[in-house]
Amino acid sequence: MGLENGGFEPELLKKVLEASKALTGGLEETALCLYGSRVAGYAREDSDYNVLILLDQYSEGVRYYSRDLNGREGSCLIADKELFEMDVKAGSLGEFLAGRLIPPYLSLKGKSYLWRMEVALKKRICLEEMEELILEHGELSRGLMFKPEYVAISRMKRRMMVYPPLRYSYTMLLTGGLKEKNMKRIMPGFKQALKELESEGTVKLENGLIQPSDNFVDKVLSRRSVERVVNVLERSRRAIHTYLMHGRAGRVNLDSLAKELTFKLARGLLTTPEKLGFEDPRRFLYLKTALGLTSMGERSPALKALEGFRRGVKAALKPLGGALNEVYLATVDDERFVVKRFSDWYAFKWFPLNIVALGARYFSVSGRERLSNEYGMTCYMSDRGLPVQRILHVNLQEKTLIKEYLDGVNYSKLVRKALKSNSPKEDSFQEAGTFMAHAHSYDVTLGDAKPENLLLGFKGVIALDLEQASKGGDKAWDIAEFLY
Repeated sequence: MGLENGGFEPELLKKVLEASKALTGGLEETALCLYGSRVAGYAREDSDYNVLILLDQYSEGVRYYSRDLNGREGSCLIADKELFEMDVKAGSLGEFLAGRLIPPYLSLKGKSYLWRMEVALKKRICLEEMEELILEHGELSRGLMFKPEYVAISRMKRRMMVYPPLRYSYTMLLTGGLKEKNMKRIMPGFKQALKELESEGTVKLENGLIQPSDNFVDKVLSRRSVERVVNVLERSRRAIHTYLMHGRAGRVNLDSLAKELTFKLARGLLTTPEKLGFEDPRRFLYLKTALGLTSMGERSPALKALEGFRRGVKAALKPLGGALNEVYLATVDDERFVVKRFSDWYAFKWFPLNIVALGARYFSVSGRERLSNEYGMTCYMSDRGLPVQRILHVNLQEKTLIKEYLDGVNYSKLVRKALKSNSPKEDSFQEAGTFMAHAHSYDVTLGDAKPENLLLGFKGVIALDLEQASKGGDKAWDIAEFLY
């Protein structure tokens, strides 16, 4: 966000305006701002003053110049307005120009224009960061919520990983006492962008947290396999464009550019976030449960989480079975819970020989993916009034869910009873059909609708296993699987 005067002396600001006029030959600037360490508060005594000058139809496109500003070097970046707007809207220059509006800046000319560009840039960043989250977490995204700070921190971390020279700047920007001050300047543009996305139905805002809408999740997941490839290529393209633009603007000579590119290609992609000494954006991510929000980085073991429900009471576990998952009945005091740990199926050598016996048509073999399916479809169905087993705790590291325990009659027992009876009761089977039709009306395919996966209880018919459930899919298979 642009500042009013940033605490700079009027004489310095006058020098900046004079330098701009001299460099541009008196042409009227579309916008002019100061940015960098001097504005963000982490400058050293010998730090440059960084100036961005935007001109309409600048023939050289992008160019760096140095000028003396009050006895200090002024690094002036002049850019064509159209190129700048292309970078804002699509990252066409690797955010070489637009990225200067992510941290705080001081508007000297064109304040309203720069604000519009800042919001447009941060709106695109919000969309891209949410797409990355959805591509990474799949159906889990239906219950995912995040603080607005997530998109800012995540994008800065992503940029410093693909362009290492930014590491010092971004790390200093959010160091110590500067963090709160600078985040207050950075976040208004992101918050305005998120408000616009809310009005467009892309996100929902709730108590200061953001949740991607189901429609947006559906849109991203529908092109998931393509997006994974495109996103990697796009990230690489932007990284290289950032380096090339530094060379084109005259900031880096060709030898330095070649060396830096070699270093980037050899080591940059292998650098882990933990080595950067930068805040982990994941601490701003949460998952919804029936008991409230839980951190996406939650690491509490299931037993410890259960005992947290009833202080001072030990939990007792009893295996409930499960073809390929570890499913337990947990008792804490007099209350019962279901603990489900999602194993990776490809770890079982005998799995391909027995897959037909499991009953489903298509399978997610990854434990993490099946947990995502179960969690995401539980959230989706619950939001639409369909009866579900409420999820009370999520631990992604252990691939474990804790769910409420429900009393009732399993449909496998009802089927056996009906087969032995001369006059079976049809009501319970009509209820199962109604439940399935209701789920299908919301485009939910249960995926594994065997009778043993359905329960008739006080809530009505409940699907006990949603790990193969999905939006879309073959609804006829659900019916065939239940009947045959």
